[in-house]
Amino acid sequence: MKNSKTKELIESIHSRVKNFVSGSDYINYLKFIKKFRKRSFFNQMLIWITKENSTFVMGYKQWIDKFNRIPVACIICRALANKDCECEERTPSVRIPQLAPITYKYEDEKTGEDKEGIYFKTVYVFDISDTEPLPDLPIKEVFDETFDLGIEKLDVEVQFEKLEPVFTKIIEDNGFKFRYEQIASESLGGWTDHSIKEIVCKENTNDSDKLHTILHEIGHMFAHSREKLNNKNFFRPLIETEAETIAFVVADYLGVDTSCYSIGYITSWSGGNDDILEDSVKAVVDTSGKMIDLIEQEIGDKVDIRNT
Repeated sequence: MKNSKTKELIESIHSRVKNFVSGSDYINYLKFIKKFRKRSFFNQMLIWITKENSTFVMGYKQWIDKFNRIPVACIICRALANKDCECEERTPSVRIPQLAPITYKYEDEKTGEDKEGIYFKTVYVFDISDTEPLPDLPIKEVFDETFDLGIEKLDVEVQFEKLEPVFTKIIEDNGFKFRYEQIASESLGGWTDHSIKEIVCKENTNDSDKLHTILHEIGHMFAHSREKLNNKNFFRPLIETEAETIAFVVADYLGVDTSCYSIGYITSWSGGNDDILEDSVKAVVDTSGKMIDLIEQEIGDKVDIRNT
């Protein structure tokens, strides 16, 4: 069940994904999604398409109930029956569409069984920049959704010391082994072997490259099953680009220097196939979000990097 508005929104997402042709456009998007990683791929895209400079979004009622703020728009003043509204000349808030899943029950025509389906309803959120405090109410601080580790303030050696055991535990908790090995090749930093469930990282290199490699290989571990790696329909360059992009998103979120990360164009390796292109971007979004969640869970209160 898909209404015309939902169809229109999804088509706008498909169109924007196909236009990831410039490196700057794609990298800007990758930096953007870390602020909204709790939202689905489609809803992240809708925020980005509608208001690219958004930083913190909520629904109209959430702004009022949680933060004593209100979106600035004449229609909202009228909804509140504010007859003294003088906001005709004020810039109205930008309504950012989101797709909210709604479940419904129906009877299968063939079997007569009761079944459950899902359709998507269009709802709207507003960025904090389009809100203002409600009069005569205390101002409540709005916290960013990101998890600030303060790691960008640390030397790379300290970053590695703090993060390496976290990455190792995530690897081992997912049934893989992790080890270092002397590797002669200058271009090879490590590999992931799904057949024996093992990740190998180059030992004879610097800590910055080790962090980069481990994130890259964890991306492979989660995003690329053995079946996918053996599937001839998947180009190796596309898979490597996905893993590198996943590593970039996670490193950028953590505050690790990303200047050495080589973000290729996913469009270059999708062979002009829009479905492959969209699935690839989704894989990056979903896998990087999963990795960040696991890292946050491991760090929690155990490792207070910010007070180092």
